[in-house]
Amino acid sequence: MKKVLAALLVLVLALGICACGNAQTAAPAASSAPDEEASTSGEVVAEAAEPTVVRIGLTGAVYEPIWDVVKEKLASEGIVLEYVQFNNFSLPNNALANGELEMNAFQHHAFFNNDTQSNGYNLTAIGDTYIVAMDIFSDKISNLNELKNGDTVAIPNDVTNGGRALKVLESAGILTVDPEAGSLPTVNDITENPLNLTIQEVDANLVPSLIPDVTIAVVNGNYALDAGLKAENALYKESEYADDSYYCLIAVRSEDADNPVYQRIAEAYQCDEVIDVYNNQFAGFFTPTWKMDS
Repeated sequence: MKKVLAALLVLVLALGICACGNAQTAAPAASSAPDEEASTSGEVVAEAAEPTVVRIGLTGAVYEPIWDVVKEKLASEGIVLEYVQFNNFSLPNNALANGELEMNAFQHHAFFNNDTQSNGYNLTAIGDTYIVAMDIFSDKISNLNELKNGDTVAIPNDVTNGGRALKVLESAGILTVDPEAGSLPTVNDITENPLNLTIQEVDANLVPSLIPDVTIAVVNGNYALDAGLKAENALYKESEYADDSYYCLIAVRSEDADNPVYQRIAEAYQCDEVIDVYNNQFAGFFTPTWKMDS
């Protein structure tokens, strides 16, 4: 009997030692994460995280120096910005809605609201950027007081920029539009036109080319820059903004509105370095909207 008990005791001790040994060798494997690898010294080393690539839709290389500031700022945080250029305002929101982009930055709120509602895009603005002045230029007169009966005015032909141009003409005291039309009046909303001005509507990018042929032209700041116009030469400078309708913005798909990476990009944009680019390369045309109410 004593021999049997001794043999059983040896067997129990042997099983106990094997069980403890198995638990020790399994522990490191259980604690290793998928993105970690063991070094030759036995230490666990975390692999470098993959950078997050964010494609941004823009409408002109002229805006890239602004975004280069943000791009450099975010590179150390593992966020890589890639520019996707479009030559037509009707395309970037469609591309964003279809997943060809992660965000875009080319439009103001009035255009954004009209385009998203008209096309059923489920997009959200996550931050404002700048406002580009829409000013009045002329090669034929040096003061708006020189306007004569029947003179011609060139304005953009799209709903948002055309409506904005009419509001600029109204604020300059040239004509009056129906207040019920809000920020997007059309020529049909003109209620007073004392000089019987002829309104010539063309694509926004073509308005600067008509300056030699018309009496005055209401020109978007970005196209004025492209045409080599200078803000100080404008006969009238847009300065009245009733709301944020003409504030430009950063847009994403609504489902991504709370994405921390996209929120960080919008935050990084609103910095003094970007304002420096505004002042040095877009003098007189670009104003940071995030500073306007401060």
